Amino acid sequence: MPHPSSPLTIELPLALRPFGGDDVLAYYDGPLLFFLPGTERHLLAVAAEESLGRWPFYVVELDEAGRQAILADSRPFRDILLSARACWLMRDYDAQPLALEPLDAFPSDSLPAPGVHLTR
Repeated sequence: MPHPSSPLTIELPLALRPFGGDDVLAYYDGPLLFFLPGTERHLLAVAAEESLGRWPFYVVELDEAGRQAILADSRPFRDILLSARACWLMRDYDAQPLALEPLDAFPSDSLPAPGVHLTR
């Protein structure tokens, strides 16, 4: 996975952020998995451990094939995350603007088990 050259900042008003409904791919007491709107990139937010911030998410950039694989549940989730173009940590989903800190890779201790698929 290539390392992003710098942090990423996204201006996304709270009213446009997915918090529930069809925009959220997985939900339990709040959104766990969703695509960030308002950008031409396919940025997938994946809930992270609470110890990493106020409302933390890992964010990965997927190509179109990865986006389609998530939506169709056609590949194991782990494989999709490992094939991401870039990865960041977003420590606070309530922040304005959203601040994403670059990571070298999706943390291995947060990856799903091999072969696991999403179910909606």
